[in-house]
Amino acid sequence: MSELVTSAPDELLTAEIVERRRASIRPIRSVVFGVSALYGVSTTSVSMPLGRGEAFDSGQICLTTDADAPPQTNLGVIDFPARKMKVRYAVQAVFPGLYALVTSGRFDVSLLNPIRAVATDECSVTQDLRGWRALGCLEFLPGSLWAGAHGG
Repeated sequence: MSELVTSAPDELLTAEIVERRRASIRPIRSVVFGVSALYGVSTTSVSMPLGRGEAFDSGQICLTTDADAPPQTNLGVIDFPARKMKVRYAVQAVFPGLYALVTSGRFDVSLLNPIRAVATDECSVTQDLRGWRALGCLEFLPGSLWAGAHGG
């Protein structure tokens, strides 16, 4: 592996130095990337908290990238030598089980609005760099149904 070509602080930058820098091999340790067109659908319903001592069945949960989120929200970085990846992305979630709650007359229709959240995943990348295992955290945005909720 070649060394990174540098020049002394007082040395003038020449075409030869620039060409040597271009020709030098620099190992890529990490890459920053954007996340787009993300979607997910659960295979089962889960019990979702609604208040102290009350829960409902979510129905099939549907997630999609939040079109209203700024693009800098949807970013990731992968560290190849450490085989680690961190990804942060904004999503909107829909829980069809909320429909039954609203039509029961006990809850406000605004519960049917998509729930906005930001997910952050800390990932371990597989040895062959073709997959990963993610442990994530979901932060509900202000105004969302579970904003201010705390995990159990």
